[in-house]
Amino acid sequence: MKKLSLVLSLFSMGFYFSQSTVLHNLNNNRLMSQAVNKIGVAELADKEFVGSPFLESQFLPSTIKGENGTYLLRYNIYNDEIILKDGDKYFKVPKDGIDYLYINGKYVIRLINGSYYVQSSSEKGNYTIVKKESVKFTEGKVSENAYGQNLPAKFTPLKPEYFLYNTENKVLTPAKAEDLKKALPSKESNLDTFFKKNKLKKPEDYNALLEVIVN
Repeated sequence: MKKLSLVLSLFSMGFYFSQSTVLHNLNNNRLMSQAVNKIGVAELADKEFVGSPFLESQFLPSTIKGENGTYLLRYNIYNDEIILKDGDKYFKVPKDGIDYLYINGKYVIRLINGSYYVQSSSEKGNYTIVKKESVKFTEGKVSENAYGQNLPAKFTPLKPEYFLYNTENKVLTPAKAEDLKKALPSKESNLDTFFKKNKLKKPEDYNALLEVIVN
C-alpha cells in the first residue's frame, strides 16, 4: 500500500510539473499557437460524426523532442495537426523546430518536409520506414423530407502510403520496388529477391525490408 501511495505521489508530482511547463510555454507563446477547434472542422462537435479524423481518439500522455514535460496530445490526421489539451482548452503545436513526438509510448510521429508521418518500423542506421496517413471527410446531409434519414458527417480512412526515410538527409523514397531500386542501385538484386517473397502487409515486413536496405 505504501509502495502504491509513493507511485501515485510521484505520478501526481510529474503531472503537476508537466502542466506547469505547459502553462509556462503557453504564457511565453513558445510551444503552442492559437486555439483551434478540437475536431478540426468548423462547427463540428464531438459525436456529431461517424469514423474519426484522429490517429487515436483520446488525448494521450506524450513527449516532444526538445521539450520538457509530458503533454496530452493527439494527432489529427485530417488536418495534419498535433493538438494539445490543457484542461478544457485546445492548442495546435506549431511545426517550427519539431523533429518527432512520442505518443503514449506507442507512436513515433515524425515531422518531415512540413507534414507528419507515423514511423512504421524500427530505425537502423540512418533509415526507417514511415507511413503517411490520410482521411477523407464527407459533410453530413439533412433529409429533404420526413421519409428520409439525416446523414451524419463522416471521416473515412484512406490507404496509407509508405516511404523509406533517410533521417540524415531527410529524403523520402516510396517503399515500392522500382523506386527503392532506383534510389539504392547497389541493393537492386537483394530488393528483387525480397519483393518476390514479401507483400509488405505487416510491421514485421517493413522491418525485414529495412534489414535488406541497411545490410
